[in-house]
Amino acid sequence: MRCLVIRHAPAESGPPEAERALSAAGVSLLRQARGALQALVPDIGLIAHSPLRRARETATLLAEVFAVPTAQTDTLAPGGLDGLLSWLAGQQDTVALVGHEDDLSYWVCHMLTGEAGRFFHFERAGACLLDFRGPLRPGAAELRWLLGSEHLVRMARR
Repeated sequence: MRCLVIRHAPAESGPPEAERALSAAGVSLLRQARGALQALVPDIGLIAHSPLRRARETATLLAEVFAVPTAQTDTLAPGGLDGLLSWLAGQQDTVALVGHEDDLSYWVCHMLTGEAGRFFHFERAGACLLDFRGPLRPGAAELRWLLGSEHLVRMARR
């Protein structure tokens, strides 16, 4: 299994946490970067997202270029990642996961090392690709790449 892990694009400030929409700059940034994501991982079968608006909007913008369905899962909500591995075990294809910091970086680091803690953080609209070559378990993932949004935008311009 492969997982494309993406932090939502920049959002507006002000409204309640669950209702924060992507900012105009966030929409623009994601539109510039999403072509590079599609080139790097063309075989996504599903884009899963947190129930929070900014993650849902990020997933929707990605789905426009990948032409795949989106699915909301509470396992990607802030504080909900304990159930993510079990949820992933029920998936068939390469899955994109759209969620939030600090949860995503902690989860990715745990999947890579099997240890608690983290050694990086995701920028908004940043992404990484994890490969699981055997059972889905902490410490079993291999990092294929980790890119910030500015790198994705540069790649898309080439």
